[in-house]
Amino acid sequence: MKNIELNSTYNLRRVVLIGMCTLLGCLSFLLGIINLSIAAKWITLGFIELFYALCSFTLAVLAVKRRHQFWQVILYIFALTVIVIYAVSLSKTIGSMICWVLVLPTVYYLLLGKKFANLPVIILFSAVVADIIGKYGFTVNPLLVNFIFSYLLIWAVSHIYEKNRANSEAKLQKLALQDPLTLSYNRLALTKYFENVGSKPSLQELDEELHLLILDIDFFKQVNDEYGHEAGDTVLQECAKIISRIAGDKQTFRIGGEEFCVMIENKKQDEAIALAQLIRTKLAQHTFRLAEQDNINITVSIGLSNYQPGMALPSLLRQADQRLYRAKHTGRNQVIYHNAPLAASA
Repeated sequence: MKNIELNSTYNLRRVVLIGMCTLLGCLSFLLGIINLSIAAKWITLGFIELFYALCSFTLAVLAVKRRHQFWQVILYIFALTVIVIYAVSLSKTIGSMICWVLVLPTVYYLLLGKKFANLPVIILFSAVVADIIGKYGFTVNPLLVNFIFSYLLIWAVSHIYEKNRANSEAKLQKLALQDPLTLSYNRLALTKYFENVGSKPSLQELDEELHLLILDIDFFKQVNDEYGHEAGDTVLQECAKIISRIAGDKQTFRIGGEEFCVMIENKKQDEAIALAQLIRTKLAQHTFRLAEQDNINITVSIGLSNYQPGMALPSLLRQADQRLYRAKHTGRNQVIYHNAPLAASA
């Protein structure tokens, strides 16, 4: 589910950003005052550092209020890179600035991730190597060799750490959002999905429609009682596959024991009803082959609801659940939308 993310990466980077902006803001302010007072050639750098301190404090406040944007972080990081490169170029000896240069690759990966960190890492590396060669000549010297190996080591460690962290988080997200039995998404994933879909301006302005159906397998307890829970698990797994093939993997959720939910986007009412009917008929026509050559058929009851602007997910689920309840008590094996059954038992 590509558009669904848990917030651990965001929170990690937000905390790092707040701490970094606060620390760099204080350091930039202090260094700016010092540079303004020591020599004429450092005055420009001093004013730049004071301005950067102001930007740092502003971004820290935005991050505390959760109002910062990713492009602002990228701009902040590139500005820091330019300042460090400029400071390196002003130094008569490069050694005094190496500590700043070597710490930045880790900062890049913490704040930008491996997708966006490589570019500033390469820019900084190339600029510093060029500056060392410019100051000391195109010769192999201990400073150049030590810098290259130290920088590349920090770069490699930062990249490997971020890659493994991202992979571990992806696995945790999958475990958190996926039902282990059917491999469909779960109720938490449904909540996250609705948060993304429900925030679309086109949905609030009624340019698009959103429907939700809740599906319940009829007499599922009898399947478990007669054939065993292993057979019941097989039925649930095959039902999930059939529903996913029709409605899509990302729109299919298991929200209870034998209950599934489907989010139907960008379809008119008649199309949503037709999709619900197709799911019902395909499941009714499917033969479930269980152990010991037992073959069974099932039916399902479906309640279908439609989203209205400002509607919360619990209200949408409650509406569909009420119609599902009516489908169960007026014959089963049918879809109910509004107040009347749309399909008799077949």
